[in-house]
Amino acid sequence: MVRTLLLTFTLFVFLSSCSKKQPVDKEQITKDDAFRATIKTGGFVKLSGGFTYYEFENKEADTVLVMVHGYSVPSYIWDSTYYAALNRGYAALRYDTYGRGYSDNPDVVYDVALFSNQLKELLDALGVRKKINLLGLSNGGRTISAFAFQYPDRIKNLIYVDPSGFETITNESNYPVMVSDEEITSFKQSDTYATMASGQLGDFYDPEPFVGWDKKYEEMMRYKGFVRALISTRKNSSSLENEQRKIAQSSLPVFAIWGEHDTVVKLDEVRVNLFNRIPTVELFELPNAGHLPHMEQAAMFNSILFDQIICCEH
Repeated sequence: MVRTLLLTFTLFVFLSSCSKKQPVDKEQITKDDAFRATIKTGGFVKLSGGFTYYEFENKEADTVLVMVHGYSVPSYIWDSTYYAALNRGYAALRYDTYGRGYSDNPDVVYDVALFSNQLKELLDALGVRKKINLLGLSNGGRTISAFAFQYPDRIKNLIYVDPSGFETITNESNYPVMVSDEEITSFKQSDTYATMASGQLGDFYDPEPFVGWDKKYEEMMRYKGFVRALISTRKNSSSLENEQRKIAQSSLPVFAIWGEHDTVVKLDEVRVNLFNRIPTVELFELPNAGHLPHMEQAAMFNSILFDQIICCEH
């Protein structure tokens, strides 16, 4: 009788464990030569950190816009701005940062130095010698701060769009920090990982017009090394206060465009730092827009960008 009960209990535990939905590791694709051969848009250039995917059109135009995307969504996030620039006859360059989109996912420390160097090497590789209008969205704001600090003479206008990097960071004693396999596994088993794609809709004030935005993101999550890159970027976000104060001392025209309803990088939480570090910044606040005002209020955003910033000498 006892033997029968034990067997029954063991079978129950086994069946119960099998019935639980196991976490799914979405990362199944390696970005190798075969993968790159399947990409029919843009191009690839091998830089010191690996292959970088980019799109660059109207190359001979005098006015050049370079667009740096944010924390996890790659360069397609700039669609509305990129094509608006091309339609106006401007040169436009957008690219995927390491660990995102079609660019390589190297096992390195994902800090602002990595991203700034990637941008510098990309411009050099593509022969971009003209001064650029440099746009940084969200975490891309950190990249353009570091780049402008290092290479102010390569920039015509510095344009932040709902940028990270103006928060107060006090504890950097452990920087830089590597990412462990245990951290990656733990994250992939979390509810956050399971809802990452649908969570992207939270960047919008009104997500209804952007049906399918989450499905496009799901494709980006299939590339091996994606989660490692995200965790590393988060853990290695050092303070940029010094760089931003140096930018303020240069003659660079600096602009910030912000969605009034941004809940990702809340303007009210960094407004003091923004003006304290770069007092000359010209701020534009867009109504009825969240973290991605260039998408939600494209006409208004493009009017500010092209008719008030790009078109004019400052």
